[in-house]
Amino acid sequence: MKHALAYEWFRVRSLRSTWLLLTGAGVVQFASGLYWGLKRDLGSLDAFTSAFGLADRVGALLVAAAGVAAFGLDHQHGTSATTRLVLRSPARIVAARALVTAGLGLLGGLLMVVLTAAGVLTGGGALPAGAGAAGRAVAGVLPLTVLSGLAGVALGGLLRHTGLAIGVFAAWVFVGETTLAALGSVPVTALPFTGTALSALPGTGVFAALVVLALGAVTFTLARRDG
Repeated sequence: MKHALAYEWFRVRSLRSTWLLLTGAGVVQFASGLYWGLKRDLGSLDAFTSAFGLADRVGALLVAAAGVAAFGLDHQHGTSATTRLVLRSPARIVAARALVTAGLGLLGGLLMVVLTAAGVLTGGGALPAGAGAAGRAVAGVLPLTVLSGLAGVALGGLLRHTGLAIGVFAAWVFVGETTLAALGSVPVTALPFTGTALSALPGTGVFAALVVLALGAVTFTLARRDG
């Protein structure tokens, strides 16, 4: 497994798109922090917590795109056979890509938090003194980026098309969950993406369960393809 992780890490860090997507997620959050830091009529809100909303969804989408690239670029450049030859086991391929992408997702989430704070301070705003709402925002964005990255890996492996996989993820986040929330048919806290962003356990649990099932489906699909 150590060899598989080293191989996958070398492959991922060699891709310029990986760092561009993670940097893009941080820049979006910095801009959001700056916007809220410049506002002077926040009332009972604080700039740091308010900066997480649409911005962290865009950032998570960019992290998911980095996850999609784990399989998508293999299919795009025809290197799937080489990867299977080097790593041999489908389970090892999926596990290595999931672990590396989870690490990248955590890095992306931390970058988003740090640059949000930097944006707020640059705009002249103040960071919250207590850990309450700010802590919940951070507790939401970190699992959000990790699970989004893993969802990207799963979609990239199942759909085998980079653009389609990213489109499906974006459609669910910005259309599917928004529609369900507006209809009120599902509690917002139980929606996988939105619930995780709100640091709600039901939504985070659903998102994690869906990711595990999807990664299992990718492993099964690769094993059948090899067979």
